Amino acid sequence: MEPRNDIFLFATQRTTVSPILLYSTKILGMNNLDLYDHIRDCISENPFLEAEWPADNFSSPNNSQLLENLAKETTFQDEIYVQMPFLKLNAKETEIIPFLLDGIRENGYLNSNLLKYITDEKKVSYFELLQLIKKLQKLSPPGLFTFNLKDKIKLILEAKNKYNKNYAILVENLENITKYGLSYLREKYKFTPGQLSLMISEIGCCNINCRVESESQYIMSPIPDMIISRQTATDFNLSINDMLLPQVLVNTKLFAEISRKHCSKNDKKYLNDQFFSAELLVKSINYRNKTLLKVVREIAHRQQDFFNCRGSFLYPVSVRSIADTLLMSESTVHRAISEKTVATPRGIFTIKHLLPKEIKSKTCHDVVSDYSIKEYMKALINNEPLDSPYNDSHIVSFLNSRGINISRRTVAKYRSTMEIPPASQRTKLRRGNSW
Repeated sequence: MEPRNDIFLFATQRTTVSPILLYSTKILGMNNLDLYDHIRDCISENPFLEAEWPADNFSSPNNSQLLENLAKETTFQDEIYVQMPFLKLNAKETEIIPFLLDGIRENGYLNSNLLKYITDEKKVSYFELLQLIKKLQKLSPPGLFTFNLKDKIKLILEAKNKYNKNYAILVENLENITKYGLSYLREKYKFTPGQLSLMISEIGCCNINCRVESESQYIMSPIPDMIISRQTATDFNLSINDMLLPQVLVNTKLFAEISRKHCSKNDKKYLNDQFFSAELLVKSINYRNKTLLKVVREIAHRQQDFFNCRGSFLYPVSVRSIADTLLMSESTVHRAISEKTVATPRGIFTIKHLLPKEIKSKTCHDVVSDYSIKEYMKALINNEPLDSPYNDSHIVSFLNSRGINISRRTVAKYRSTMEIPPASQRTKLRRGNSW
């Protein structure tokens, strides 16, 4: 019997990714700090790479203080400088701001003697200086550039959209409350105990010390990856933050000059590989910047009400919807926004924070975001009775009454991410006057 020589064919599918695509996706996922380190390493190893560093030389690889500056604890002065591009300042105002920042006290108050010095030294009127201070008072964190406690509380409450006639009466009578107690307001202005307890609770939650609340979505880094500035009511200027990154160039003349010389086969291979790597780095950086601009421009378009301060909530936006609109894959969008921050008219956020998840209502077709639920929870807790704070089950009931189907475990998770203690701990902290 003759042996059988059967041939079996199997159809299989295999996806292979080229090294060029792998490198491009690697660059796409880097934030500015990581990309800065990568560019610096490539320039030191590749003879055909050149870089034009920013004019202030802040990002020069010879600047040994770069990492030291980034490691320092960020102060409110750093945050003010980050927000300055969003203010419409003239040359004289820009020159005055460093004097105001240097003279501000630790509690955020301005030294009144400093104002007289600025008016004399910089030849500006007192009215012009006060107009500049009013602009700065609108920046974050609220409460800076004030002269007394009353002005600070007023600014913080205005930032929360809660300052009204009743709060104005309470703030103006802080000294009388200290002397005569709350009975003074009840008798003179006919406030009920419930009204007073709610207002006192709200003022107690104000960040009087001007320390920026450490929420996970809010970033205090002085070097955001992108900048969004308002141009019109419906349009924004988007740009890659070039404070840190240089413009990378390929020295083609040097490559052409060396290539004309007689070299060994190994030397030619080395030169070709280095030249190819240099071109690939430049192309990958351009691809990263273009992709990042496309993604963030689409996000800014969908969240324009939030950036224009017409609403305090972010609309729910999914990565899939962004990818479908831009004709990209979801993985590309994920890499583009991964570990990157953006400076906006509302502050500095991670880009992922601007894409809150969708939570559907069970009683209507409206869709709310997890961000709006967190803001609603924060408002509930800020206005809860002092003697009986709301626990997680109470918050679930409030949300269910608004048509939002959510579990107690999810409420506890949201509360934990906002660094709000449980109801029992809030009671103890309030009794100790430490929350």
